[in-house]
Amino acid sequence: MPEYTIKDHIEENHASQKAKYVKNIIYGGLDGIITTFSIIAAAVGANLEMKTIIAMGVANLIADGLSMGLGDYLSSHFENKYINSEKEKEEYEYIHNRDYEIEELKELYVAEGLSEEDSGKIVDILSKDGYKDIFLKHMVNLELGLELPDNNPMKDGLVTFGSFLIFGFIPVFFYIVFYASGVDYYDTFIIICFISAVTMFFLGCFQAYLTKQQILTAGLIIMGNGILASSCAFAIGYGIENSISWTELIKCFLNYIH
Repeated sequence: MPEYTIKDHIEENHASQKAKYVKNIIYGGLDGIITTFSIIAAAVGANLEMKTIIAMGVANLIADGLSMGLGDYLSSHFENKYINSEKEKEEYEYIHNRDYEIEELKELYVAEGLSEEDSGKIVDILSKDGYKDIFLKHMVNLELGLELPDNNPMKDGLVTFGSFLIFGFIPVFFYIVFYASGVDYYDTFIIICFISAVTMFFLGCFQAYLTKQQILTAGLIIMGNGILASSCAFAIGYGIENSISWTELIKCFLNYIH
């Protein structure tokens, strides 16, 4: 009978190892499709030409995608830099004032709810030669509330950028296809609404699958969020277009009576 390992347990009962990128996938993908579709919805609400809508969608896809990817990379990079600098300070204190650091870690464990005897046993083990990195990890976490980073900021940024482009391109792609096929203006928008809603639903289901959560619930939440944001964009575009029309009508009326 094959041995049941910790790795097997993690894969069966916990989130997939790929789930560590779920934030980047959802962050990039959801923002990509919502931002791009919201621009399309606002443009349709303002009754702009399809060619203009496509141009705005493509421009947003590239510019905002680069901004999202770079922003994710820079935020992760500087966060990691800050945490590692704090670790270096703790390491310096550990090397130059080791006894004090040992007593401090014991006090931190007691503050967490351990007895003095148990905290002493744990710290006595962690302070042995060869366990310095583990000791520092616990010290940084308990004293500063920080987790030592194990991510790659460059990969995080690329995943966010790629997710933004893939999901954000979906409404733009179908708009291009329907424009080239000569499909009616409002029929195109209705079809794109349906396609975008389905895409957002499956994006939510995908993240739930990776993190082993309720798939249907997650899909509906992500889709609902996207529908709400896009509806607001359409309403704003429609409102601005009609307010401008009313303004011009009032101006014409005032010019006429004068």
